[in-house]
Amino acid sequence: MSSERYVIVTFSPVQGFIEKSRKLRDLYGSSYILSFLSWVICQKALTLQTDSVVSPALANVTQGMPNQIILKGNFSDTDKTLIQKAFYKAWGILVDSCQKWIEEEVTGWDYQYWKRDWDLWKKHAWEFFWALGEPGESITQVRERMNQVKCQRDWTGINWQWESSSLSGADAIAYPNLGRIGNPSNYNYQAEKTEIRRFYEKLSQKQGESFIEKAGLPKFLIKSHSKEYGSSFIDPREELSIPELVKRLITHLAIVERIQVGLKKLEININSDGIAKIAEELRPDSFKDLNRLKDDGSDEEKYWTGWFLGDGDGAGKYFQQLEEQGRDREEKEIRDFSLEMREWGQDLKDNQQNYLPGKGRMVYAGGDDFLGVLYEESRQISPLECFQWFYTFKSQLWQQPQPKKISASVGFVWAGPQVPQRDVLQHCHEAEKAAKNTGRDRIAFRILFNSGNHIEWVCPWWLLDKGDELSKHIPSLTKVDENLINSYRDRDRGDNWNHFYQDVATLKSRHAFGNEQIDISLALIEIYFAKVWQEIIGDRNNWWNRYDADEIQIFTGILGDPKQFNPDYQESLEFREALNAEPKVKEAFNNWVINLAQVGFYLTDDNGNTKRP
Repeated sequence: MSSERYVIVTFSPVQGFIEKSRKLRDLYGSSYILSFLSWVICQKALTLQTDSVVSPALANVTQGMPNQIILKGNFSDTDKTLIQKAFYKAWGILVDSCQKWIEEEVTGWDYQYWKRDWDLWKKHAWEFFWALGEPGESITQVRERMNQVKCQRDWTGINWQWESSSLSGADAIAYPNLGRIGNPSNYNYQAEKTEIRRFYEKLSQKQGESFIEKAGLPKFLIKSHSKEYGSSFIDPREELSIPELVKRLITHLAIVERIQVGLKKLEININSDGIAKIAEELRPDSFKDLNRLKDDGSDEEKYWTGWFLGDGDGAGKYFQQLEEQGRDREEKEIRDFSLEMREWGQDLKDNQQNYLPGKGRMVYAGGDDFLGVLYEESRQISPLECFQWFYTFKSQLWQQPQPKKISASVGFVWAGPQVPQRDVLQHCHEAEKAAKNTGRDRIAFRILFNSGNHIEWVCPWWLLDKGDELSKHIPSLTKVDENLINSYRDRDRGDNWNHFYQDVATLKSRHAFGNEQIDISLALIEIYFAKVWQEIIGDRNNWWNRYDADEIQIFTGILGDPKQFNPDYQESLEFREALNAEPKVKEAFNNWVINLAQVGFYLTDDNGNTKRP
């Protein structure tokens, strides 16, 4: 038996690191850092043992690197230590590059106090996990070991005195007096705030001046444009923590130069083109950011934007199937799967202008998980344009250039301009989770108002995408020329969703939607979407997911997984009839129709100004 063993390496936090964002620039910076750290792990492993990276594929491509790495070889505790050191050293280079640039370029302050905090963040920003399997164990078995390793947390929190970041509120504000020990009874809040504002004004100004210099722009622009360009990186009113500052600063050309020099100390094959590409892409003289600063007093008009977060479905079950085919077959299939998804993500990111409407951007596409934003730079993107893009997402994007081995669930959030960025991302995660929890292979559309309230409608892809291969399970779909949304007709045979919206609102106010019958919901579907759609949606066989003998999903029902409503459900005629008669199932169906009317009302608006009741 071979002595080679599988190793799984990962780190955290990931979701929390990305969520602490206010600008699109933050998202780019955080997603690059996560990919970069994964790339460093892969490169260090390859210097220790050639061809040792099983997944992710394309280990030399930094962009879109997932944060779980599968290695194969004769790895020892010494190798673990070397890889871990390279990981923390790489992060330290990013942190040092930002800290030293500030201390050298933003003059007029004594930086002796904050050095300890920068050092603490270099050491304690991340938690590193290493799960080493035994000889003969499969990748699936080592994944189970990783789950156990993650339960043994070794986290160090960083304490501080005085005020916290205005972005996350969880960590201290990074400014020269950070770390200074003082007597709370003598604390002058206003003086502290004034000093912080003065520092960030100078930092922002210097960012603008340095950009003009590094970009080779005319020097006379320093006087007229340095503030404008500087605020593209850091708004003078912001109060950021050290990791938040690092995410922002690594997208600046001057800091990128320092990082590229520092990376040569890592003793691995250097590829810093990714960060240079991001800095070039986010140049403030050509890039229009999405500023979600809450107390922005500018007269600049702000617009609603569409955010989508997606992830592959059932990869765990797919890999468990592979384990049954033998260790070598499992590894080969995982390599092939990783290559397929990495190439898909890379194509989506590199050719985003060909795939996304408006000025849409892919923030990251790392294998089977992806995050993007749909917007226009100087006008309101139509919500209908965003809605329609998803009509062919599964058949023309996810299943290209060849069908994927797993399906995808997506959460789409149509967000008001005053909603903080971290809240938008949180709602993206919640919408994606709603799509998965309902039964996977579907999309959740969520309207997120400035007040923080939201409405949501979750539907299978086949209701939107006529090219979905699952359509073959529903013969009645051959009778319709359009998808569900395009089949809508109001009482005047037009496409005004206000009729449907108002009817539902009136009926709901009169408590017409009970949990004992669905007749009113079906009647509304017939009135506004035609008899054939009433037959399709009202067919109980189309309500529920179907699975094969290996519990792999083969059909996606409107209401999803039956076990949401009955954890003991087993596929049989008796169970199915009992489930369909459940009051909570009828209530769920009624809510589905109600949510269709509400979300459709907002997302079918094509005049560029979202309706608000």
